[in-house]
Amino acid sequence: MSEIKYQVKMAYDREDIAALVRTMEFRRHPEKNVRMARKIGFPIFGLAIIAAGISLPVLSGPAVSSIVFAVCCALLGVVLIRRSDSRGMERRTWKKYPNKGLEMTYTFYNDHFEEEDEVSGKNDFQYLSIKNGNMDDGHFFLFTTGNMAHMLKKDGFVVGDPASFAKFIHVRAAVTLDPVE
Repeated sequence: MSEIKYQVKMAYDREDIAALVRTMEFRRHPEKNVRMARKIGFPIFGLAIIAAGISLPVLSGPAVSSIVFAVCCALLGVVLIRRSDSRGMERRTWKKYPNKGLEMTYTFYNDHFEEEDEVSGKNDFQYLSIKNGNMDDGHFFLFTTGNMAHMLKKDGFVVGDPASFAKFIHVRAAVTLDPVE
């Protein structure tokens, strides 16, 4: 077996999952102005759609079509309001997260890396499986296919220095870890 280059031991907490949700939002909408417009615009349009849906049956009378329209508007308005609620998304994601308190270990070698925990055991990954990545003040996010991410806490490094980790991943996986803004 080759020499361990980096090793990270951690258990995710609520703040880590919140950081992942924020990173996923950043990845979907990397332009800051678009994220801000969604955060402000979605609730405004959601409320406007709800108001329009409620006003139609009031103004035109309680016809079945206007009531159906009002219900559809209310549902759409609620969806828009919820889509803008990043804190709510963070809470819901943490609530659904199944591995609370589970210690995970990531071990990085020259030719591959391993993820190990008590439930799943040990899984090997090639660096070529990393398609892109991000980092924030406290985490590294290594994304493989789809939305699967390996999240590493910077304060969890027990072997190696987190300051040099991004360069190591760049060399091994040919991926730049872009900062989350």
